[in-house]
Amino acid sequence: MNSFLICENAQCRFLLDRRLNGRSLDGVRKIVKNCPDCGADWSSTCPSCGQALAVRMTGGLPHAVCCEQRTQSGSRAA
Repeated sequence: MNSFLICENAQCRFLLDRRLNGRSLDGVRKIVKNCPDCGADWSSTCPSCGQALAVRMTGGLPHAVCCEQRTQSGSRAA
C-alpha cells in the first residue's frame, strides 16, 4: 500500500501522508475524502510518470522517488 496520496488537480497537488507515528492509516480516504485545498479527488500514482507514488523530502520539498520530479513548485505536504 502507498504511504502518500496526491491531489489529482494539476494546479494543487496537495500531498497527504497516510502514516501516523510510522503506522499506516488504512481508512484515511474515508476521513479526508477530497483535497482540503481544492476539493479534488486523491490519487496514489505519480502525476509525472504514472507509477505508484512514493515520496522523499529533498531540501524540504516533496519529490517523487520514481522519477525524481518535484510534485509541483508550490505543493505542500500534510
